[in-house]
Amino acid sequence: MILDFMTIIQITFSVVYLTYISLIVIYMSIKLKELSDIERKVVNNIRLAFTALLIGDLGHVGSRLFILFAEYPTSYYGIFGIGVLLEMIGLIFLFMFYTNAWRIHFNKPNNISFKTLIGIGIFGLIIFAFPQNQWDTEPISYEWLIIRNVPWLIQGVILSGLIIRDARITDDPLMTRIGIVIFISFFFYMPVIFFASLEPRLGMLMIPATILYMLWQYFSYKRFFKNNE
Repeated sequence: MILDFMTIIQITFSVVYLTYISLIVIYMSIKLKELSDIERKVVNNIRLAFTALLIGDLGHVGSRLFILFAEYPTSYYGIFGIGVLLEMIGLIFLFMFYTNAWRIHFNKPNNISFKTLIGIGIFGLIIFAFPQNQWDTEPISYEWLIIRNVPWLIQGVILSGLIIRDARITDDPLMTRIGIVIFISFFFYMPVIFFASLEPRLGMLMIPATILYMLWQYFSYKRFFKNNE
């Protein structure tokens, strides 16, 4: 099968990214036991957040590769649909775990902000159970595509704002950068989610969006691991 240039770029970049995040998650797991109990509570949530993201991305990229090289790709849409489902679940848990890391790191109680973000995540997971998602049959409607992406978008925008606010109050520059890269990433993700079905070339915006996620992972590593070495 001959792949077009855009697809080759996206797949190559995805493999590089998956290797990168895999190494970060492995390193976090190794270093976890060397941290104090207080640090471990924060870092374990960060490790779980990126682990959830890794599992989701493995499902998405793996299913995409399988479909691309399948002899009859339309016969395996269900496999791709399950991969997308894993990715969506991974994104929800990414922000749920990182929300808990934010709460612990900045000594926040189980306040309305925390409960709201967790509640939005749970609501997002419930949405995934609706048959309108059509995970195993054919592409869903544009309206439902938007509906199921809204929860994690809201989670990410609110969480980034909370991180930036609290990091500036406590003079925590690396956490400020984390909040900023999370926020900026949505300027690249949203056009893909809302308009890629109309203009497939917008899918290339996933590359800068993913680079911002890589920066998020690196800043998290530097803030909570490198400073402890």
